[in-house]
Amino acid sequence: MAAIEGILTTANADTSDLVGEYQESIFVRNAKGMNAGSTLFGLMSRLKTEPSENNVFNWFERDPVVRQVVIAAANATPPAAYDQPGTIQIDDGAGDTTVWRHLDEGTILYNTTTGEYLRVTVQPGSDTVSVSRAINAPSEPVSGTPDPGYVLTVGDAITIVTLGKTEGALPVRSVYEDPDIIHNYIQTFNSTVELSNAFKANKLRSDAAGPLRARRVQALERIAKDIEFALLFGWRRRIAGGAGYVYTTGGLRHSVDQFAPNNALDGQGATGVTLAAFNDWLQQFMTVGSDAKLGLCGPQAYAAISNFCNSATNGFRIMNQDTVFGMNITTINTPFGVLDLAFHPLLKEIPNYGDWMFITDLAHIVQKTMEPLFLEPNIQTPGQDSYKEQFRAKLGLKLRFAEAFGYAYSLRQIKLS
Repeated sequence: MAAIEGILTTANADTSDLVGEYQESIFVRNAKGMNAGSTLFGLMSRLKTEPSENNVFNWFERDPVVRQVVIAAANATPPAAYDQPGTIQIDDGAGDTTVWRHLDEGTILYNTTTGEYLRVTVQPGSDTVSVSRAINAPSEPVSGTPDPGYVLTVGDAITIVTLGKTEGALPVRSVYEDPDIIHNYIQTFNSTVELSNAFKANKLRSDAAGPLRARRVQALERIAKDIEFALLFGWRRRIAGGAGYVYTTGGLRHSVDQFAPNNALDGQGATGVTLAAFNDWLQQFMTVGSDAKLGLCGPQAYAAISNFCNSATNGFRIMNQDTVFGMNITTINTPFGVLDLAFHPLLKEIPNYGDWMFITDLAHIVQKTMEPLFLEPNIQTPGQDSYKEQFRAKLGLKLRFAEAFGYAYSLRQIKLS
């Protein structure tokens, strides 16, 4: 080694001998921290849980008792006078003619389009119902000529107002509505940690305790994101594979697409969605289920709503801001109820989902658990010079009443018109 004269500095010393400084940790973008997002949003931790006894789980859903029928055939001739006999032909608006079973002699009906009141005069036996037209006379006894607007048009919504029975009449026949059977699947989630024994025994600058803990954290992050994305984007499928089936659980988007397609909003990207269209979308799900919903947003979707609240005349009013699970929650008051908004880290990480948002009703979403998330150690082949372990879980999503949920995509701007 050559001799060095004079003062010894970092410029002429052996730089290989300098230790340097390394912090004993690895910072992860969107790691858990106040106002910094989180590796996992924590939607799962806010869900109710139920045990599952089978890979396929079923539940029953029934809509509220029918209170509306629809005119199925036009009748452009108004009654000659108040309280005149006539007939109407009805269905449910989608071709189901059995809704006549919800009517009885004495049922009072209201045409929400024209304002005409009708009374069922004969116990119905088919979708053609005998009625007394225009019973909303201006005075009693009945007299006069009805409003000429009292015509029946295909698609007119007819509300079942009430039932008025004759004194001493017998009870009406009973009517029941069968529930729908909905099903979903339990999905097996998995993430593996594997190191050679030689590497496992090493000391690292990033973690003097060794490499195993950091690799566990990364594997846990991976499976947590798999589960979270399944809850949002998962598609319900059962595929034959190997010795058994491969099950994937249907997430929020699947349920909305299958059972409430009107609850999906195309935000029109840079062009922007009109306030009227946005409010129509909100009304679809905000009026069903809980009065308060949680919106999980990408940054562009969040900005679209926030900008409208702060800049538009008579925009949605921001009611409150709070911090839950290290996330900022902004509460806004919409025309149809309260909506809590929060950034979702997974929608922030993937640029294509930055303008998406999912509306959840936490009262109607349940995580089905066959096998909770756990760490299974020492699963390497006996005698193999390595160490292997895995995180595993068997979970599914039970989303009750998809009509109470919604999602939007390409949401970047809300405009007045």
